This record gives sequence, C-alpha cells and structure tokens, in this order.
Amino acid sequence: MLNPIPYVHPLQGHPLAAGLELLPVKGTSLIAEEIGLKHATVVVTYGDGERQRVPHPYLGDLLLYIQPQGSVPYAVNWTVKLSAMDFDEVARGSLKSLAKQKEDREKARLRHALEEAYYHSAGIRTVRVSRDLLDPVLVTNLDLLYGYHDREISLESNLLEDFAHDVGDCVAHGRPVASVALTYGKRWGRRDLFLTKIYKDIWERKLRVSLFEPILIDHPLVTDAPDVLQVYGSLFAGLPE
Repeated sequence: MLNPIPYVHPLQGHPLAAGLELLPVKGTSLIAEEIGLKHATVVVTYGDGERQRVPHPYLGDLLLYIQPQGSVPYAVNWTVKLSAMDFDEVARGSLKSLAKQKEDREKARLRHALEEAYYHSAGIRTVRVSRDLLDPVLVTNLDLLYGYHDREISLESNLLEDFAHDVGDCVAHGRPVASVALTYGKRWGRRDLFLTKIYKDIWERKLRVSLFEPILIDHPLVTDAPDVLQVYGSLFAGLPE
C-alpha cells in the first residue's frame, strides 16, 4: 500500500534493518499535488454520522526486501504488467476514441510517476517488470517449479539427503534424474514426494540447472548456462549510491 500521508520507510522496524537510518516516504497526497494528478478519494462515515472525503490509498504490486551477502538490506519496488506496452496506457486493449486514448495514456503516465516518486523519496528504486521482458522458457520453468516450492515432503531427512546426492550425481554425469525418483519410489513408496524434492531443490538453487532450457526430468538436465540472477540482476538492483 502507498500511504497517502508521510510514513516510515517500509523496512523500518525490520530486525535486519536495526540501526539503519532510513528515509520516510513522502506520502502520495503531496506527490500528486506536485505532479498535477487528481488523487483518488473515498467518502468515510464516522461513528457520529459525519461524512468526510479522504485520500484513498493506492496499491503497488511487489515490494522486494533484499539483503546481499555481507551488506545491509534494501528495498526494490516492482510494478508489474503482462506487457511492457501496458505501462503506457490504462486499459490499453479496450476499444476507445483517440481522445479517450490520450486521456488514458496521461493517466498511466501520472500514476507511474506518482509511484516512482513515492518510493524514490525513501531511496527505493522502482522497476518495471513485464512478462515479455523475460525469456519464455524461463517463464515456463518458473511456473512449473512454483507449483512445487512450498509442498511438504514427509520423508526422513537422511533418506532425502541420500536421494539428493544421487540426483546430483545423475545431473553431473548427464543422466536423467527421473530414473532416481523411480528407483527410490519403487523401494520406499511415495514417488510423488521424490519428484517434488527434485523440483524444490531446483527452485531453492540447491540443484543448479539451466532455467533457460526446458526442465524435462526424463532427459539430461542442462547445467552449462548463465545464472538467472546474473542475467536479470538489474531487476533487483537498488538506487545507485
């Protein structure tokens, strides 16, 4: 949520940010006035029956908290659209007149300017992220892995360690990892949990494979590829000091 009034930095009070001097956010009401945007409002009815129009908070998409190894934490604001062109116009796919199109483009420009200035006032960088910015194979792989990332695996830790070691050995020698899951499943049951372990380990970067090639566990997994966090590192960078 973007606060209409000045407020503390989003990381204020976080244990990892203890002792840091963090700038507050400016508040959207003041920023809207500065850039010429008519701020959204809502009528609030109080307990005594009095009605008053007040600023309505805007909502952002994703606010990332990042702590590089050996450094202090910082925040990055992601504003997200399906297509990069969607940032240029409100309801871009709708049928509209040229006048309405011009109006919606100006609305989009001001809305994004508001959000960027809001976070910039607290030293937070805003990044525009859209699906067409990302490699389509990467998107497909992340969609697959995300479906497994929080599943519980009710197997003994020692068994999972042995399984992970054998899977890693398979990857290193260019053999399909599905065979390991089939072998363990035949012996211990719950083949689905062993398959889940493979996908979770890829998601958690314990099993390093290429996310720029299709993840097909019945084929050898590719390991010789750039790291995703390096390729898209600019999406996670803070403001330059």
